[in-house]
Amino acid sequence: MLIRFRVSNYLSFKEEAEFSMVAGKVHQHPEQVVRKTGNQGVDLLRAAMIYGANASGKSNLVKAIDFARFMITEGVRAKSSIPRKPFKLDEAFSNQPSKFEFEIQISEKIFVYGFKLDNKRVQEEWLREVRASSEKDIFYRVTASDEVNQINFGIKVSKKEKDLLELVAQTTSPNRLFLQECVERNIKHFSNVYEWFEKSLVIIYPSSYHSLSPIGSGSANTFSDSLVKYLEHFSTGICGYSLQSIKDPSVEIPPEILEKLGQELDVEHGATVITPDNQRFFIKKEAEQIKVSKLLLSHRDKSSGSNILFEMEDESDGTLRLLDLIPTLFPMKNQRSSVIIIDELDRSLHPSLSYEFLSLFLKQTTNKQLIVTTHEANLLDLDLIRRDEIWFVEKNAFGASTVYSLEEFSPRYDKDIRKGYILGRFGAIPMLGHPNF
Repeated sequence: MLIRFRVSNYLSFKEEAEFSMVAGKVHQHPEQVVRKTGNQGVDLLRAAMIYGANASGKSNLVKAIDFARFMITEGVRAKSSIPRKPFKLDEAFSNQPSKFEFEIQISEKIFVYGFKLDNKRVQEEWLREVRASSEKDIFYRVTASDEVNQINFGIKVSKKEKDLLELVAQTTSPNRLFLQECVERNIKHFSNVYEWFEKSLVIIYPSSYHSLSPIGSGSANTFSDSLVKYLEHFSTGICGYSLQSIKDPSVEIPPEILEKLGQELDVEHGATVITPDNQRFFIKKEAEQIKVSKLLLSHRDKSSGSNILFEMEDESDGTLRLLDLIPTLFPMKNQRSSVIIIDELDRSLHPSLSYEFLSLFLKQTTNKQLIVTTHEANLLDLDLIRRDEIWFVEKNAFGASTVYSLEEFSPRYDKDIRKGYILGRFGAIPMLGHPNF
C-alpha cells in the first residue's frame, strides 16, 4: 500500500511536495482505514480525492508517479537521454536533479525507495526498510559522470552474493536504475519492491482502456457476469454481451498487427486489440489458427422483449468510461494489495455515477487503495468520505504547484465542505478575471 509520495523539480512541482495516505485524527468512517498490525506500520487511508483548478497540477502529480514507475519498470536504453521534465519557470532548476520518493508497505514491512536524476544519469538511488524504532539502509548508490561512483549495501549476504551485487552495480548504466537491473539479472533480494511498482500500482488516465481480456476467453466467468451487473446497476441500459466471430479479421484489424500477435500468442493466453473507434477485438490461437471475435453489448428492446446488439461506437462516452473503470472494483489476483490512481474520475460521468462509483469502492472490504483527481464538488460529502481523504493542488504566483490536505484547515464535522470549497475557503479553484467584452 502507498504511505507517502514525494516529488520535486518535475513538471509544475518546484520545491518538494508530499502526498500522504496516512490516516489523520478523524473519527468518521473508521471502516475506511486499514489499521496497522502490532507496533509496525501506520494506519492508512483506503481512498483520497485530489481537487484543484484546471492547470493547477493535479494531473502532474499523477504523471510524476507514472514517470517514476516507468523508470523503475521499463527505463531507457543505455546511453539514451532520460525524458524527465524539470520545472521550467525557473532557469536555475533546469540543471538541478528531479527527485522521486515512495514510502510503501508490503505485507507488514515498510520500505522507502527513491532516486534523483537529471537528463543524463541517475545521480542517487536508495532503498531503506523502516522499522518500529529505526531505519535500515538496504542499498545506497551515487553516480558521478559516466560511472557508478559508489554503492553501499546494508543487507547481510554471502560473499558470493555480495560479489554479484557489486558486479551488477558497477555494470549498471548511469542512466538506469539499479533496482531494475537487479530484477533483469534475476537477483531476488529486492524483487518485492520492484513487483509493487509493476503489479500493484495501477494508473488510469482519461484515455486509458481496460482490455476486458477475461471476457475474451469465450466462456462464462465471474468477471463478465459481474461487469454486466455493474453496468446494469449504473443504469447504462446494458443487459448482456455477445462475442461475434470475425471471419476476415484483416478487414477490421491491420494485417501487420494480426501477424505480430499470431507469432506471440500461445494456447493459454489471448490478446486484446482496441481500435481508434473503441471496438474491442479478442484474439486467441486454437490449433495454430488465429481466431478473432468482437465484443458487442446487449440492450433490451422493451416493446418486443428481445435483445439488440450494439457496436462500441453506438455506446455513450460515459458507458465506455465505465467499461474501463468498473474492473477496478473487482478483487485482484492472489488478493494482492493494490493502489489504483484514476486521473479525472468524473470525465464523461454524471455526478451521480461518480458518487456511486466511489461509494461502491468504499463499501468493499478490500486491501485496495483508490486515489482520484476530480473537479466533482458533489463528492465533498462527509457522509461519504473523511476529511483527511480530501487533498488540494494549487499553483502559486510563480507557477509552482503545492499539495495540501483539508486536515490543515480543521473544519468542523458539520461544516459544508462543498460550499466552503466553491466559495474558495480552501483555495485550489479557478481565479477568474472579468474581461471587458
